[in-house]
Amino acid sequence: MRRLLFVATGAFLVAATLLPTQRAFVVHAVSDGERLAMYSKPSVVRIVDGAAGQILFQPPGYQGQVFNVSTIALGSGFFISSNGYIATNAHVVSTTRDGEDKAKQALFWQLVQQIAQQLGKDPRSLNHSFIDQHSQLQSFQLFHHVIIPDGSAFPFEIKSYGAPTGEGNDQGKDVAVIKIEVKNAPILKLADSDRVQLQDHVTVIGYPGAADTFNSGLLSSRSALEATINDGKISAKKQATSGAPILQTSTPATHGNSGGPVLNDANEVIGLLTFRGDTVNGQEVSGFSFIVPSNTVMEYVKSAGASNTEGPTDTAWREGLDYYWNAYYSSAIPKFEEVKRLFPQHSEVDRLVQSSQQLKAEGKEKSSFPFWIVAAIVGVLFFILILLIIIVAAILIARRRRKGKIPSGDKGHGVPTPAPSPAAHFPSPAPSYAKPAPQKAATPSPPAHVLAGDQGMTVDLSRTVAITADGDSFNNYGAIKFVSGPLSGQQFQIKADGDFIGRDGGSSQIVIGDPRISKRHLWIGVKGGRVVITDQNSRNGTFVNDPKSQRVTETSLNAGDVVILGESDVARFEYVH
Repeated sequence: MRRLLFVATGAFLVAATLLPTQRAFVVHAVSDGERLAMYSKPSVVRIVDGAAGQILFQPPGYQGQVFNVSTIALGSGFFISSNGYIATNAHVVSTTRDGEDKAKQALFWQLVQQIAQQLGKDPRSLNHSFIDQHSQLQSFQLFHHVIIPDGSAFPFEIKSYGAPTGEGNDQGKDVAVIKIEVKNAPILKLADSDRVQLQDHVTVIGYPGAADTFNSGLLSSRSALEATINDGKISAKKQATSGAPILQTSTPATHGNSGGPVLNDANEVIGLLTFRGDTVNGQEVSGFSFIVPSNTVMEYVKSAGASNTEGPTDTAWREGLDYYWNAYYSSAIPKFEEVKRLFPQHSEVDRLVQSSQQLKAEGKEKSSFPFWIVAAIVGVLFFILILLIIIVAAILIARRRRKGKIPSGDKGHGVPTPAPSPAAHFPSPAPSYAKPAPQKAATPSPPAHVLAGDQGMTVDLSRTVAITADGDSFNNYGAIKFVSGPLSGQQFQIKADGDFIGRDGGSSQIVIGDPRISKRHLWIGVKGGRVVITDQNSRNGTFVNDPKSQRVTETSLNAGDVVILGESDVARFEYVH
């Protein structure tokens, strides 16, 4: 009994020592700023609105001169609806709203300014009628485009329009809702701006012109697609002359930020950055910018017939990021691929798919098996062990007690009990009261209920194994030899029960690490004595001999056939027999 207690105590101590040594689940440190940026950046767009052209100015007696003129505004905005609705400032899209005639007038004023600059005079001092009489518009083009973060450009139409700053009697409602033709766009949610408090932390995302230094050759032109993210606080609550609410922020911002989202720490939009403070001694002062609140923006969203609800792209994107940040790359990749299917123009997803594949290949992925399940299993096993020890101890104690008892018929004369007889140790015949069963035990007859056929099961079993062995395992169905792609030159034997070819090593036996190959792209094996390939509903398809032929669903192969994986010819293998 003491030994059993000692074993139980030792088992308990071993389990208690091992459990804490299991590696705890630790989340990689991801800052709140990085989360907000990655959640929000794909939704923020650049807006181009204006006109450009060429005007020939030819006064009497002078050689004519062609002037290149333009009046183009650059601003920011963000998707409020997955079907392409975008919120921005009214003044950002005012040229499109005002029409061609006003745009041509603006180009004429540009001509006057350029002529005045050549003559070294004030533009207001020139004879505008004379210039207009002797000038001719030779080319004219309107620009009204939204540029999303991947560089794709889409023409927009205005769905609802407020009052640009400095115009009309509806000051403080410098809001416009425009629309482009896309589906499943990533969106930002509008918050309740009435809940904003002084000194709340906010983040502004947009495309300030001051950051477009690629024109000077210091940055690549691709930098124009990278949004700028600044932060600050709500520094004041004010009102426009119309009485409409206005928020003031200390966040640095400048021309080009107009219409961009201002977000709280919950990644919700509290308003649109709209205009800056007054200049001081002719200089622009940073840190004094004003915001049209989100509740005002929502009026125009409803007027445009749009809704501000998240779509499937937003859900998949957030889930993919959470898996990625927690180092569950195998789970993150399908989510990112879903985002790509839903919204092919997504600016960040390709990079994260490649990064996930690389980190996974480097062995940096965490096991997704929950530690609490391991702890639960160990706990159950330990409980069962203790229970078994208790049962065994009880049985041994009961046997020991029975062994120590003297039968009631025994008066101390040494008559043996049914326990093993001492006479068995002597050559003399057993007493008449000793049971003769031990002598007959050497050749027991089979019980009545046992069939005679049961006596030869060892031979029958060996024959059964020989008979049921898979005969196909001895057949040679040939091999596949990769002639192009990542596995070029490698050869694999074809198995009767087949193998999967795909990108994911967890579900495919032959792995091609290319994002154009599906997780399970193709199965190859034997059906009806023939080598067969079956496409597994792959995204980019499977072809035989000719990449321009029809996609293969299922077909048998002949020696020399070449199988092509993907429309872009990612890899090829030849069936060799």
